[in-house]
Amino acid sequence: MRLPSELSNYTMKTLTSFTLLAFFLIGCGTTPKQRISQNEAAFNSYTPAERLMIRTGQVAVGFDQDQVRMSLGDPSREATVDTAAGKQIVWEYRELKPSLGLSVGGGIGTRGSGVGVGTGVGVSPNQTKLLKRIVFDRQTGEVSKVESYD
Repeated sequence: MRLPSELSNYTMKTLTSFTLLAFFLIGCGTTPKQRISQNEAAFNSYTPAERLMIRTGQVAVGFDQDQVRMSLGDPSREATVDTAAGKQIVWEYRELKPSLGLSVGGGIGTRGSGVGVGTGVGVSPNQTKLLKRIVFDRQTGEVSKVESYD
């Protein structure tokens, strides 16, 4: 049986482990520099202005899908939507907004002896913040609109 001080240490270690794991999973991703190094030949074929925008994680009207991916990475969501102008491809870039919750429970039995303590940390992937929406013209495959929500 664990003593109360041991339970407290156990609880803190468990909570710290779950919190670190959650932040590690949230922070996964690649940088423009990494994506450029994986596609150097294509990157070098772009104009100096396009290369500068990609290096700084920006997107411009007229970029193709490869340029957008190199600049921003893979989209969080992709969709095809019908508009007055025809079908368009929409990419959304979202940031995970973790909701961390902590619960602690305990109990003491009336028949016999025993003490129990439990902890839990929850991270919900359903809470996201829209950062950018990139709209591509379906016929040309180029960016026709960039919406930022930073």
